[in-house]
Amino acid sequence: MVKHFVILFGLLFAIGTQAGMIELTNGDRLEGDLVRLDKEHLVWKSSNFGEQWIAKNKIKNIQSSRPLKVNGSKSPCLVQAMEGEDLVYQCESSARIRRASLLTIKTLMPYEDYKKGAFVHRGRLNLWGAYSRGNEVRDEWNLQTEMEFRRSDFRHVIGGEFARASWNYAPAQDRWNSRYSLDWFLAEHWFWYNSLLAGADPQRGMDSYRSLGSGAGYQFFENQKSALSLKTGAAYMDEQYIVPQHLEEFATEDEFIALRLATDFRYAMPWGVGFFHNNEVLQSAEDKPNWRLKTSTGLSSMILKRIYSEFKVDYWLDNEPQPTRKSVDTRMSLGVSYKW
Repeated sequence: MVKHFVILFGLLFAIGTQAGMIELTNGDRLEGDLVRLDKEHLVWKSSNFGEQWIAKNKIKNIQSSRPLKVNGSKSPCLVQAMEGEDLVYQCESSARIRRASLLTIKTLMPYEDYKKGAFVHRGRLNLWGAYSRGNEVRDEWNLQTEMEFRRSDFRHVIGGEFARASWNYAPAQDRWNSRYSLDWFLAEHWFWYNSLLAGADPQRGMDSYRSLGSGAGYQFFENQKSALSLKTGAAYMDEQYIVPQHLEEFATEDEFIALRLATDFRYAMPWGVGFFHNNEVLQSAEDKPNWRLKTSTGLSSMILKRIYSEFKVDYWLDNEPQPTRKSVDTRMSLGVSYKW
């Protein structure tokens, strides 16, 4: 069986330029070739209409004679058909027939493009602020950005935030952070993540902080309406603190290992409104009472093609805050985002 499969792959590589066909839930059919997956869309190069972006949940069937790269398999795979929302395929390295929801597959592209190292990228830019003069003098601005680069089973995410706030002409305080993460998708549901984080938060008494983390992630489900993922691992924390006035005995820095647990949930509601909630818990492995919680909950809605509005509530809880600092912080923000 495996021998015949290898011969079949050889023939398919020789005729890899043959067109495929995609069938939509409304009955339409398009001839052409698969280009790649891009989040919730499949990019299809039609013979007559050029490049088309098709929502995954609108796809009824895929036919392609070209060997494809599917995340979780290092060898080329052949698509046989679709059963419901499941993609049925077989890979060269095994005679086993595999099934995976098209909505959860992260990588699907021609195998020759995978060998060449094709990149997929996307990003977003978010801005919100406040300016007032008169009885209230306030300047507050917040800029956030995130860019994602995907190559086969690897995903690179680069992000950052810069915020400046001043009240009644007081010296402005800057809060910032920059982060980088590398995710390696090992299978349809499992992935391995590694992350770097650096920043400063004077309002919470942190002159600077750095973090290096690693762990495993699992995608419980992901479809057109909702998604839920879990990350667990460990992180090395290095923090430098602002020395409070009139305080003689004070530790200006701390280094420790923390256990990390994080979840990410989203749900699509009617009228193009989306709900999202993510949280992160850090528990010190060296000082058991020391733990932290951070959550973000909000709603997003598309205004124009690439312009989105976003209302978000951020919540921080530190059971052992710095002296003169409160243990709980809450922030509500309404901003505008541009996505590409």
